[in-house]
Amino acid sequence: MSPSQPWAYGLDEIRLQGGVEGFSREALSELLENVPLAIAVTLGADQQFAFANRLFRSALSVLDEDIVGRTVSEVMGEKYTPELWALREKVFQTGEPQELKDHPLVLTPGTTTYWDIKLLPVRDGGDQISGILALAAHVTERVRARGDAELKAREAALHNERLALAVEATEMGLWEWNAQTGETFWSDRQKEIFGLPKTEPATYEFWHSAIHPEDREHVVSSVGSLSDPRSGGQLQVEHRIIRPEGEIRWILSRGRMLYEIVDGELKPARVLGTIIDITERRKSEEIRQLLVQELNHRVKNLFAMTSGMIALTARMAETPKQMAAALRGRIEALARAHELIRPAITGSEPTDGETSVEEIAQAILAPHINQDAPSPMTLEGSPVRVGPKAATILTLVLHELATNASKYGALSVPEGCLRITWARGAMLTLTWQEENGPAIHGVPSAEGFGSKLARRSVTDQLGGAIAYDWRAEGLQVRIDLPLSQLEA
Repeated sequence: MSPSQPWAYGLDEIRLQGGVEGFSREALSELLENVPLAIAVTLGADQQFAFANRLFRSALSVLDEDIVGRTVSEVMGEKYTPELWALREKVFQTGEPQELKDHPLVLTPGTTTYWDIKLLPVRDGGDQISGILALAAHVTERVRARGDAELKAREAALHNERLALAVEATEMGLWEWNAQTGETFWSDRQKEIFGLPKTEPATYEFWHSAIHPEDREHVVSSVGSLSDPRSGGQLQVEHRIIRPEGEIRWILSRGRMLYEIVDGELKPARVLGTIIDITERRKSEEIRQLLVQELNHRVKNLFAMTSGMIALTARMAETPKQMAAALRGRIEALARAHELIRPAITGSEPTDGETSVEEIAQAILAPHINQDAPSPMTLEGSPVRVGPKAATILTLVLHELATNASKYGALSVPEGCLRITWARGAMLTLTWQEENGPAIHGVPSAEGFGSKLARRSVTDQLGGAIAYDWRAEGLQVRIDLPLSQLEA
């Protein structure tokens, strides 16, 4: 019998001569000879073999007559490992059984087999240890199977680790919902996006309440439709969520329903899905859309302002040559003013270096000044330096006010006047006051795009405030900017 063969190989039954009544010493010897366990008894000071059954002899590839009476060293030589020698010594020293698990032995050149080995003391009539009973179970198949299982487990763990790293790199949240039991699983990243503590369990109720009320019906309906196999089982929906502290985030949720056959019909089993926080992407899209609207708004304003300049210049000029010169100067000034606000419109970096409130106001109002007539505009205030970012925002706001004034307010008529004052105290306070313009009949019914842009620029980017007072004698606008933001 080869050591690599299963324990019970070739052993189908044990025959006892003469039946149960005939269970003699010979029958016991025959039983020990054929059990699927390697058994050997060694006796004496030099440990000579007194018995070795068939499996033991087969494992060593020796005949019966070649083993009895010979010592362990003679029969096994280098096959008997240092661990086994140490184990035998321990049996003699302690008088207690000793064992090894999954012990490798090279009994045939080039082949390693594994054994569970147990050594028990054999005592003589005087209770002295005179030998050792060796029992060995061939467990190569078990060891190899366990090794294969461990290898597969390591490969699976490595695969899961790679998957986890890939998921982590994409910052995706993972979720699973059992359609039959209602059980829900969320990964740590999923909980982080929703603002749910990692130690808190995810529930359908929390998910439902976290969906923005305006999106809830659509999202719940989309998920619910997956229960119908005819839906295809695929989910992809962008929607808003509200975190526990009130922050609104945008997420892209993808999922797939897995179905199982129950009584011959496809039934929903569970949904596996991912989410990605797309808040920044949505913000970028909104900003791009805002920029497109702003560009359209600016183009319309440029045409309107140019038309107004032509009409105003035509009324003031005495000759075509004088009109051309004046108009050319105003359009060039308008181009310079437009260049100042370009960073705010395009989202590019503002020009390096500081400027002042007065320089910004002069640049913005230059297109509206008639060099051949007294200026209807007054600028008053102490020198206040302004950093690149704050200068861009302030330029944008004043440009918007000047544009509206040239279209509808004091700068749209020859007799109109404009006064801009500023003072530096706890904050920088700038006042825009129009007079003698077209009559104002109350607050406009709707805030224009340009006004919205100006308000958002002052409040969101500089942390300031802007207030409009639609007085009968003319519009007054007050702008308050934190001093800490002026150098930005």
